[in-house]
Amino acid sequence: FNNHAGKKIKSGEEYLITSEQMETFIPDVYEEVVGMISITTLTNRQYCVILNPVGANGYPQLGAKKLIKGEKSFFLQPGELLEKGIQDIYVLSDNEGLLLRAREAFEDKFVQPNVNRQPGDKWMLKGPTEYIPSVEVE
Repeated sequence: FNNHAGKKIKSGEEYLITSEQMETFIPDVYEEVVGMISITTLTNRQYCVILNPVGANGYPQLGAKKLIKGEKSFFLQPGELLEKGIQDIYVLSDNEGLLLRAREAFEDKFVQPNVNRQPGDKWMLKGPTEYIPSVEVE
């Protein structure tokens, strides 16, 4: 069937309705309200990693991760989770460092010149700097 927003919905499929789409919502005979979701808000000094982000096809991309940097407000779509919740960016002073390890291969564009990191590689990031780890780094 087609929902109130005109989107084709399959049996058992979950979807999100926000106030931007419609002011009020009355479930149809074929619909059930599963729950209410609060908006997630990040300041300009915060970030989060979304697990299983919804792709362009409207379905969760299982096993994928997506980095969201503040300042931003958004709703988690059905199937999405926050990896470690909302986190503050790392602010390193002159005498501080951050030990990092690559989870998967990627091109590190934070350092100049760019470096190709391999899974298991370890390196230290020295201050002063502000750092938001990419999804490939732990």
